[in-house]
Amino acid sequence: MKRAREEARRLRRQGMSVRDITKLTGASKASVSLWVRDIELTEAQQDALKEKQRRWAGRNQGGQVNRKKGLERRQVYQEAGRVKAREMRPLHLAGCMLYWAEGAKSRNTVHFINSDPHMMGLFIRFLREELEVSEAEFVVYIHCHTQDEQEIERIKTYWLDLLKLPPSALRKVLYKKGSVIRNRVIKNGVCTVRVYRSELLQHIYGAIQEYGGFENPEWLF
Repeated sequence: MKRAREEARRLRRQGMSVRDITKLTGASKASVSLWVRDIELTEAQQDALKEKQRRWAGRNQGGQVNRKKGLERRQVYQEAGRVKAREMRPLHLAGCMLYWAEGAKSRNTVHFINSDPHMMGLFIRFLREELEVSEAEFVVYIHCHTQDEQEIERIKTYWLDLLKLPPSALRKVLYKKGSVIRNRVIKNGVCTVRVYRSELLQHIYGAIQEYGGFENPEWLF
């Protein structure tokens, strides 16, 4: 505690703010304020702290504005999904329901993972035909239960052919040990498809809520 107090006083004499001293020393703000209350800052030091506070306030305000704009964009994207859902297109409905059940619930990325080839094929068709995702936007990862190079090449070809995607879409093939006890060694591994477009994910979220007749504000944040 004595060392923290001495360090706090040294930093204060250099013109540092109580908040920054608190971060550096790990002491509480109340303790730091008590330890340095008798140290008078020079006029130049006071001016520097005031300028720093003005800059911080400006950045904080800018951050709030950006967060508000981001929220408004996500609301627009979700409303577009709701409008599309009202058309009751079978493939759109199926794709959104698949994502609700199996997709990763992030905020900015469509992230779908599965080992079922029919499910993956249907979801890719949904992205292409209903959300108009271009070939260049698809990113693929594969988890497989083998380290044999020939088998890995076979699995890569299997998924890329199934999804009708070029080799450039594949980013990584990762090894994942299967469970012998549960007999969970999947022959063709597990495939992950990602599309890094926030508007598409929020479109899906909006459509899911429209189809399901519920509201989930958490998907906006």
